[in-house]
Amino acid sequence: MATPSDAVGTLLDSVKPIVTMERDGLVVIALSANATPDLPAYLTFDEAAASEAVDVHELGSGSVPTVEVETSDSPVVIFGGDTIVGGMQNRVVNVTIWLAPGQKTHIPVTCVESGRWDHSADRRFRSGPKADLGMRHMLNRQVHASALQAATYEEPAPYRYAADQAAVWAEVDRKHQRAASSSRTGALHDLYAREASDVEALERAFPYPEGATGAGIAIGGRLVALELFDRPATARKLWGRVVEGAVRAHLDHRRMVAAGAAKPPRHRYPDHEALARMLGRVRQAQDHVLASDAVGEGTDLRFETERITGSALLRDDQVVHAEVHRVV
Repeated sequence: MATPSDAVGTLLDSVKPIVTMERDGLVVIALSANATPDLPAYLTFDEAAASEAVDVHELGSGSVPTVEVETSDSPVVIFGGDTIVGGMQNRVVNVTIWLAPGQKTHIPVTCVESGRWDHSADRRFRSGPKADLGMRHMLNRQVHASALQAATYEEPAPYRYAADQAAVWAEVDRKHQRAASSSRTGALHDLYAREASDVEALERAFPYPEGATGAGIAIGGRLVALELFDRPATARKLWGRVVEGAVRAHLDHRRMVAAGAAKPPRHRYPDHEALARMLGRVRQAQDHVLASDAVGEGTDLRFETERITGSALLRDDQVVHAEVHRVV
């Protein structure tokens, strides 16, 4: 009998590189993989927010690790690493979530604005920039640890997808320090706003290649992340978000190298063999998958080894979204 991890394995077996793009040491490998056309149509969070098909607001008087999302008449998928701006403080979404239409759902989030707890910004949340790959890697590892503990001790669902709030705040502070930036409220989004022109300039070097369903990202000469979506149409919509997160991580890595906190970049760019090695590590990790009921609908898969950490959301045994991060 097929298992959820079998669906991920089948997807990985179909991954092929389309084209490799490079600019300023950042490498994006566009990937194709078998699509999952049987999934129902859904709106991305950006689409739903733009059409007012989703309402994101604080839970009661406010809960740092949880917000409430109310959908209208269409399914909505919020992807891990999406940020929401407003409310009592800005947050990042911890995991990818499939939201059924006409439902209210409590979703796990992490604060990325330590110095505000009021409605001085918009009372409702709006869609913000994509979190950088470094932040997403941190969240993925922390959520895996929470999911493992929840499964071991049979803890309730709200704790299953939690991140380490203090560690995230500390990382936001480090990012500001590396960029010689500051924020009155300790907001990650203030840093993102200051580097927006640099991000936009570099993003233009990585246009969406027709047929791509995902991407491999290399920073500092090392393949550090893979991200796959259910079909090319989804990847096309979210390509700018994928590249945005990669560019922000690339800029942060350059600052880390300058500060002596990271190794200088390798001169040789990752090739298709590097991609094959990472895919092989993910396949090996499929023997140690942690499967749980997802927030919203579907199944959440988590896997981690000494070399990689990753996750996937499945609905009806079909992969909606998968991401893999290299452990550095």
